[in-house]
Amino acid sequence: MAVAIRQAREQDREVILAIMKSANMHHVPSPEMPELDIGSFFVATVDGRPVGAAGYKLLSPSRAKTTLMAVLPELKGLGIGKRLQRRRMSELKRLGVKVLTTNADLPATIEWYRRHFGYRVVGSLAKVHEFGAPDIARWTTLEANLEEWVDE
Repeated sequence: MAVAIRQAREQDREVILAIMKSANMHHVPSPEMPELDIGSFFVATVDGRPVGAAGYKLLSPSRAKTTLMAVLPELKGLGIGKRLQRRRMSELKRLGVKVLTTNADLPATIEWYRRHFGYRVVGSLAKVHEFGAPDIARWTTLEANLEEWVDE
């Protein structure tokens, strides 16, 4: 199984949304996700087939937030999400971002960000549209200090 992470291309838009649908994060545009900026997305492929995607949004020269990330359910647990997250964190650090904000809803995902990437919980906010886990009404907001983060 050959896993590769590459910059997304405009022709990836529909496949990214299809991957996001597997995690109920495909409602774009919506109040939760107004746009899908392909230029700030990475795509994970297995043997050339797109199986995951992750994006980000620059908020200022020193701050950014993650946007969407999902891996097809049948390939979860193989480290593909971790590779996508490392790639976007590395790119943002290269761009000079110091603080990276992430919103997550599932307790296991929140713990994953904390354990593997050094995030800390800084608050929460109400969801404004059905997005992610439909039975969870709030996002947990996490932050990572990219000046302290070291890629594995």
